[in-house]
Amino acid sequence: MKTFIGITGTTCVGKSEVAVELAKLFNTQVISADSMQIYKGMDIGTAKITKQEMDGIAHWMLDIVEPNQDYSAHLYQQQASKIINNMDSVPIVAGGTGLYFQSLVYPPEFGCVSNEIREELKDLLKEKGLSYLQELLKQLDEDSYSSIDLCNPVRVMRAIEIAKSGGALRSQGKGNVNPQFNCLLFVLETDRSVLYEKINQRVDKMIGQGLLQEVKCLVDKYGYCQTSAFNAIGYKEIIEYLKGDCTLEEAVEQIKINSRHYAKRQITYFKKLKVTQFVNVDNLSSKQVAKHIYQQIVDKIN
Repeated sequence: MKTFIGITGTTCVGKSEVAVELAKLFNTQVISADSMQIYKGMDIGTAKITKQEMDGIAHWMLDIVEPNQDYSAHLYQQQASKIINNMDSVPIVAGGTGLYFQSLVYPPEFGCVSNEIREELKDLLKEKGLSYLQELLKQLDEDSYSSIDLCNPVRVMRAIEIAKSGGALRSQGKGNVNPQFNCLLFVLETDRSVLYEKINQRVDKMIGQGLLQEVKCLVDKYGYCQTSAFNAIGYKEIIEYLKGDCTLEEAVEQIKINSRHYAKRQITYFKKLKVTQFVNVDNLSSKQVAKHIYQQIVDKIN
């Protein structure tokens, strides 16, 4: 069974930087596990790693999908698994999408869902609203409810579709499925108040870097699409501003609120994962964190 090293944690905790430093130590490559960084043209709002920040380390699973197309954990599992299996070295899989790690270790069995279920959920969304679907998801699959962006109707409906089509997500990681890979998973964590301040600062930085223009370019190219990309945090709020539904200041504040809420759900989700080691990164540089993880892995092997 092949092995990969997983680096995960909330938004703004420093996963990308640690992954690069760790890849240098192991002389390997990085595979992204971020459900938004897979989209082309979505760089600022997803805090996508730049070529300069990669520092010569090859990265996979970035910029592989057009924003007007939807993408699933099933597709991620298929593509990322192929990359891992073709690698001679042990890769670093890094990102904040917990479901992607689950999909890699415990391959999902939900490639397709019933069109009947999908149409039923669309009708429910129109008739009863998103809050009704959120509560339905909580009843069907609490793990998914705790991990996905609940403000994204596409994500919520997709999770319900999966649960209604066999509940594969609920069985993952609980001994019912044989793992596909051996995963050494490290969760980076920091003080909650420090994390929230970093989130606020990152949002302000994104605005300064041109998030508004990035969203305008996407809308000009694709129109207003009802896909996961256009419902991502940082994009849907700016789109509301472009439509005249709020001021720019209100949109920016909502991005901060939604990002903090998402980070809270990520924390809840990571605590439920069994095969994990938590690493506190407070007052440590990315190199220090990487060396600490490297030593833990070496000691475990020896």
